[in-house]
Amino acid sequence: MSAVPSVHILGAGIVGLAAAAILAARGHEVTLIDRGEPGAATSRGNAAGIAWTDVSPLASPGIWRKAPGWLLDPLGPLSLRPSYAPAFLPWMLRFLAASRPSAWRRSVSAIAALNATALPAWERLWAETGTGGRLCSHGCLDVFDKPAEVARARPGWQLQRDHGIEVRELSGAQIREMEPDLGPTVAGGAYIPGWSHVDDPFALCQDIAAHLRARGVRFVDGSVESLAPSESGVRIRLAGGEEIEAQRVVIACGAWSRKLAGGLGEDVPLDTERGYNITVPEPGVSFRRFIMLPGYGFVLSPLAPGLRIGGAVEFAGLDAPPNWARVDALVTRARKVVPGLNAAEGTRWMGFRPSLPDSLPVISRSSASPHVFHAFGHAHHGLTQAATTGEILADMIAGRAPAIDLSPYSVGRF
Repeated sequence: MSAVPSVHILGAGIVGLAAAAILAARGHEVTLIDRGEPGAATSRGNAAGIAWTDVSPLASPGIWRKAPGWLLDPLGPLSLRPSYAPAFLPWMLRFLAASRPSAWRRSVSAIAALNATALPAWERLWAETGTGGRLCSHGCLDVFDKPAEVARARPGWQLQRDHGIEVRELSGAQIREMEPDLGPTVAGGAYIPGWSHVDDPFALCQDIAAHLRARGVRFVDGSVESLAPSESGVRIRLAGGEEIEAQRVVIACGAWSRKLAGGLGEDVPLDTERGYNITVPEPGVSFRRFIMLPGYGFVLSPLAPGLRIGGAVEFAGLDAPPNWARVDALVTRARKVVPGLNAAEGTRWMGFRPSLPDSLPVISRSSASPHVFHAFGHAHHGLTQAATTGEILADMIAGRAPAIDLSPYSVGRF
């Protein structure tokens, strides 16, 4: 085996692509395996935020009081399809356990530690790949149309400040001065200047893939059925029966990673938060900044292809057909704060966020094989944490100590 091992990365979404670029830059021979075009699955339609300023997990104290009502609303910000309830129950029980104050504090610390490394890692990766021109550094607005919601948001803003993140509370008038196309119902909110986003997440994936091809990284079109430890490393079995002998393997298949980890004997409680959006090329309104509307559970993301209106969470697994009425509900809510919005024409999309109950990804060496590494479960932070995940993987593969303590993200925590 060579001093610098070859690495096969399973999954060519943004996490796999970022890891491939970093590993290739460090001298590894890299192969990416995916059944589709790079970045064409979950990474294609995300909201495009580099959300390193987020520190709060979805599981939090008191959420158990709200969750039942949300889950029973089929068009609400958090919904559960009744047919999926039996399969979802174990995940929900773990989620409730992760909502206990002590567990919540641990998750906050782990998210903050990982996200603190996210933007510097991206800056290094953009420099390496020449793709930094897609960055938009105009900050983010948290926007509310009810004064009571502004009051409820203040502890969260203080939590961000406690972690060194600048948050400026603003009145409704100040927010409308910054973004005039927001409507008169806006009651207040906050400006987070450190937030960034990219102008098109799918185009960013394509740009990185082009860089990788120019570097000699190999792309294999195939669906991975199983992994098995072998004398030389890992045997990868593709659909159709082809087998590949690999020295090192990274599982970065997002919401589809559970099957491969499970085949190695690692039962990871990975599910998918199905997210919906619509991208409107001519919305009739214009925004410079990324806008979050936490009270309604969606965001407004100004991108090169148009205004992306997206968010919300649906638990229904990987196989159920989309419920496009959820997109209609997003547009209806958006018009409450953006009365001039024209969303008659747009591209609808649904994707699968890979989600774990404690809102932390698995970035870990496999417990089943020293030659297998996990990089999945990033949920809402896949784009945000992709570059730092790639750097951590490269350090682990090289036998170097990563910049942060990795125990919170270990596969062994389950």
